[in-house]
Amino acid sequence: MEYTEKIHAEGLLEIFSQATPCGSCPSQKMRERYDVEYWDGEKQGLEPQCDVCWDFIGGERWANCPCFAGNQERAAKATWLALEAKGYI
Repeated sequence: MEYTEKIHAEGLLEIFSQATPCGSCPSQKMRERYDVEYWDGEKQGLEPQCDVCWDFIGGERWANCPCFAGNQERAAKATWLALEAKGYI
């Protein structure tokens, strides 16, 4: 199954309802919901979910995950603004 922006946004909204959103990965949350073990391309060593995540916030990678390297506030703000701009909230 392809990991899409829509699926990513669903996962983001779910993790933003938690006390610490940067403690979860939207891709992992959505694996459970859509009952998939791997997103398309993952078995080949690709990280399509990470590409979707970085494309979603429209930024250059500053770490493997936007929440890594002490950038949790920056990642949360960029993600929330992207959710608003794209009409998910």
